[in-house]
Amino acid sequence: MKKLLAISLTLCLMLTATAALADSLIFGTAATSGTYYQVGAAIGTAVQNAGFSVNVIPTAGSNENVAMVQSMDIDIGMGNSDALYGAYHGELTYKDAGPQAISEVAALYYSQMHIYTKEGSGIQSVADMKGKKVCVGSQNTSWLYMVMDVLSYYGITLEDITPYYMNYAEASEALANGDIDAAFQVGGYPLAGIQQFAANSSFRFISLPQDVMDSMLSKYSYAVPATIPAGTYENQANTEDTTTLAYMTCLFTGAQADEDMIYEFVKKMIETLPAYQETNVATRQISLDTIATAFIPLHPGAERAYREAGLID
Repeated sequence: MKKLLAISLTLCLMLTATAALADSLIFGTAATSGTYYQVGAAIGTAVQNAGFSVNVIPTAGSNENVAMVQSMDIDIGMGNSDALYGAYHGELTYKDAGPQAISEVAALYYSQMHIYTKEGSGIQSVADMKGKKVCVGSQNTSWLYMVMDVLSYYGITLEDITPYYMNYAEASEALANGDIDAAFQVGGYPLAGIQQFAANSSFRFISLPQDVMDSMLSKYSYAVPATIPAGTYENQANTEDTTTLAYMTCLFTGAQADEDMIYEFVKKMIETLPAYQETNVATRQISLDTIATAFIPLHPGAERAYREAGLID
């Protein structure tokens, strides 16, 4: 009898835990070695502590998050403004798939394009990557188009390199081991995957010259000029700031997402800003002055929360 009671109690606890998880807002980020996950975990913890249940999970990043919010496997996802723009308008990565039913929830911080190589590789410019083994980002990454355009400016196509599709940690480990020669990654500095690599290997960032910057900025309205300061990473060989491109990292949801759920999340996110703002360099950029910046239409729940907070008219 005692054994049956113990089994019943265990089953009851399991069902209760499952129900609690089902009641949580599911928040999709990206690989745990990247800034998305760190920022998402900081926001999720603050909102959770304020009484709104959030379950933060790693994913493959922007494009998977776009699919998952529409299938309702997650409620909110993280993505750069290029991914949101392409998905909403049916352009870039979504040229064949067409417009996706998504809405913006919040604008967070800028993610910088990191172009880097191992010190001593002989690669001083993107032009030197021809014939090399180069990580161009994760599979189906939203910013592959911009990477391709940067390469194209130097007369290089994906056929002229051996492209590798890796996340932050994989790319940095491969670079340290000599399995690849250079890497493109996008994320808010400092990227944990690069930090791990930098602890044991000296590496160099590659700056984009002004003519390349001008060309990219004229084509991509959602990109902005940016720098990665010298000394951001341990063993960073650069003694000068690195000139590069950046995009705003945002939160978004499916257009069909429940208005009250999104409203409550955004309201708690605004109220708990001081609790997560000092977590890292990326979260320090999250501001009430920019959080309601819309790169695609805001979800009605988010719009209501921002209007009540006086952040939009």
